Amino acid sequence: MYYFTPASDMFETADSIFIYIELAGVKKEDINIEIGERIIEISGVKRRGKGAEEYNFQRMERPFGFFKRAFDLPRTINGDSIGASFSEGLLEIIIPKKTRNNGFRFTSIEIKG
Repeated sequence: MYYFTPASDMFETADSIFIYIELAGVKKEDINIEIGERIIEISGVKRRGKGAEEYNFQRMERPFGFFKRAFDLPRTINGDSIGASFSEGLLEIIIPKKTRNNGFRFTSIEIKG
């Protein structure tokens, strides 16, 4: 099956990882977000407008159909607090990172000698 890949940005701060994906013309209910242990996958469908089959296109540059994007994630993410919003064709996903208090375990190692 053919999937197109929408334009995206991914960056991080000390506290979070941010993913922005341009999905102009896509409805919120046509977007799926799935997260695994070290990967996040965004997929869905961008539908053509009603009656598009009747048109005799001279040029067609905007992709339609199924889309999919996958991003590798570091082990430092806090998968329990991921947030997503969708406004004006831009999907924003915010993935918090773990802190010492919410997931990292530190063990003191005695140095002998």
